[in-house]
Amino acid sequence: MPDTVIVWGKPVEVSVYQKSKTVWIATGSYHDRHIEVQGRTESTALSLWRKTAEYWGNG
Repeated sequence: MPDTVIVWGKPVEVSVYQKSKTVWIATGSYHDRHIEVQGRTESTALSLWRKTAEYWGNG
């Protein structure tokens, strides 16, 4: 089940899964751009995904 991340005030569905004990992957699309990031925890991966989407969506 996808998680919902708020990017610039709008909800975006993002998939997140655990690749290994300390690697989580968050993946999804924002403004027709595929974004995939990794973090040490689920919440870190989701937060990094949101920040990356905000960066690419700010142009």
